[in-house]
Amino acid sequence: MWVQAEALYLTAQQSVIELQQTQKSMKCTNCQQLLTIETISVAFKNNQRDISEDIISCFYSCYQALFVQWAKIIYRHYPVDLIESLANDSFTDGVLELTKAAGKGELYQGNARVKTILFSYCSNILSGYLTKEKRLAEKNKKLALFLSDKAEHNTGDIENGINEKRHENIKLALAKMSAEDRQIIQWRHIERRSNDEIAGFLAITVASATNRIYRCMRRLRKLVEGMEKR
Repeated sequence: MWVQAEALYLTAQQSVIELQQTQKSMKCTNCQQLLTIETISVAFKNNQRDISEDIISCFYSCYQALFVQWAKIIYRHYPVDLIESLANDSFTDGVLELTKAAGKGELYQGNARVKTILFSYCSNILSGYLTKEKRLAEKNKKLALFLSDKAEHNTGDIENGINEKRHENIKLALAKMSAEDRQIIQWRHIERRSNDEIAGFLAITVASATNRIYRCMRRLRKLVEGMEKR
């Protein structure tokens, strides 16, 4: 009896996975009509909100997992958790950079595919993140050589001070955002919740959740950039 129940469960689980894969494949097929240089440029340059949101949703549903997988392979000598976290952040930042360029009419107009252009933005950002991680690790290593046993208790405070200015700007920016925006950012970038999980928390579709996350990060970035220009 238990064997039969287990078999039924596994069959049902496999069916759900296959259905999700089929739906994702169909969505990506539909997305191909939106993910062209011309369509993206026109949508963001002319502030066509509905189409822009569909494009962003397509970026995430078609390319995010693929980019994270690529990053894990290329940077396999790094801890998997670190790469997965930084790759997801880099993807969000890459989407922001691409749409920003499209809004200014500066999106590359050659023969490259949209995925290639997006991955170029994301990979450059990821490389920058990893460089910062490496420098931070080296600084921490040097600090450890000079710290006495007594001072070792304060190592955390010293490490935190390295990026104090950046963190302070982010904190100030978050304080200016709505409680809903802060909650979404906490779920996505602190608790590392997936877009599907956030959609469940908010009782909305995954596409809507993806767009909410994107808009929150865009607002946060604008606030931080404004502070850094002062």
